[in-house]
Amino acid sequence: MGCDDASLLNELDSLATGVTSTIDLRSNVAWRQVPDGRQFLDLVLRTVRHHEASAAGGTATLENVRFGFARPEATVEELVEQALLAANLSELERLVEAVDLIDHPPTFQIRYQPIVNLRDHGVIGFESLIRAQARGQALTAEDLIRRATEAGWVRDLDSLGRTLALRGIGPWLGQGLLFLNMMAPDGSFDLDAIASTAAAAKAAGVDTDQIVLEATERTRYASLDHVAAQVDEIRAMGMRIAVDDVGDGYSSLSVIAAFRPDVVKLSGNLTKALPGIEVESVIRAVVQMSHAMGSWVVAENIETMRQADQVRALGVDWGQGHFFGSPLERTPGDVDSSED
Repeated sequence: MGCDDASLLNELDSLATGVTSTIDLRSNVAWRQVPDGRQFLDLVLRTVRHHEASAAGGTATLENVRFGFARPEATVEELVEQALLAANLSELERLVEAVDLIDHPPTFQIRYQPIVNLRDHGVIGFESLIRAQARGQALTAEDLIRRATEAGWVRDLDSLGRTLALRGIGPWLGQGLLFLNMMAPDGSFDLDAIASTAAAAKAAGVDTDQIVLEATERTRYASLDHVAAQVDEIRAMGMRIAVDDVGDGYSSLSVIAAFRPDVVKLSGNLTKALPGIEVESVIRAVVQMSHAMGSWVVAENIETMRQADQVRALGVDWGQGHFFGSPLERTPGDVDSSED
């Protein structure tokens, strides 16, 4: 165990239980024999996280704490070799999470958040949001995407989110739109998986033109021309297209122009920044461009009536946020959505 912060190293060192030998290889490296190396690593990770939170700008981070494993009977030379090969805790944490996902697979939940018409606050559809629990810990969509990226199963997560969302559909959706996420982990869309989504929608009694697939504007696409052609194929399947997080990514205007989306979703950061001349100018420009293409515009993260009035005055068509309804779990047996 190595660390550039002497006080933290002492704190970590004191965590070891069942010590049978101690060998100091350098002033900032210590070896301890412990009964369960994996358990001790979990304890070290929690300790460093706590130290990070309380250090207020100190030097202790997962990046500068190194950790290695060796056999209890290792020689001094072997310990030296393992010390040189020791990995940063950040690296080990990613490996631990990958193993945890195999040993303790997460349980998933789908929640549906209403999207409303800003003129009369009538519900026009719902966005599906995936959440999970792993070992009693709540995981957000961002947590899931990060873990899936590190473990190499983003495409599986992408398809799973849509599949689970369609399983929860019931009479409560009516003729409303259903917004489903559509990721492009390697810079392009998985058309086979999206075709399966179209088939699952029909099996669930949902018309394909009720499905709106959201492509986040923050994605770095491998080729904009290629994914634009894929979007045309998706439309041929009968589904609609939305571009999410507009104003919060790399190339909003280029993506919107290439995809010609049915729906443009403004980044929630724009809503939070209101009022202000600059942000209002951005929203007006996106609204004007979108309406010229025949697209509806949605403002996300609306928390107050004032925000709802502000974005409506700027020409935004639809709104989404806790002011109109929190994401809720639903079952196929639910009928009435008036509470949203």
